[in-house]
Amino acid sequence: AFATGELTEAQNTFEKEKKDDKIIQALPHHLALHLLNQSFSNQVQIKAKYQAKDRLTEVYGFVSEFINNQVRIKSTDKIYLISIEQIINIS
Repeated sequence: AFATGELTEAQNTFEKEKKDDKIIQALPHHLALHLLNQSFSNQVQIKAKYQAKDRLTEVYGFVSEFINNQVRIKSTDKIYLISIEQIINIS
C-alpha cells in the first residue's frame, strides 16, 4: 500500500471527510415547539437529541420552561438549557 500511494490517498480522503462533516438537519421550528409544548403541558418525559458544536447529545427529562428561543429540560441529575434551533429529534 505504501508503494502505490493507496494508504496516503485513503488517509487524505479520511481527513477530507472529517472536515466535511455535515450539520444534521434540525427539526422544523414549529414542530419542535409543538412537541416540547405537549411535553410541558402533559408533563411527559421526553428524549431530545440536539447538536451543539460538533457533538450530538441526548437528554432525557421533563420540559420545565421556555426562555426566549430556548427550552429548559430537567433530567434526574442535571438541568439543560437548549436552543430550540439545535434540536434534531424529540421522542
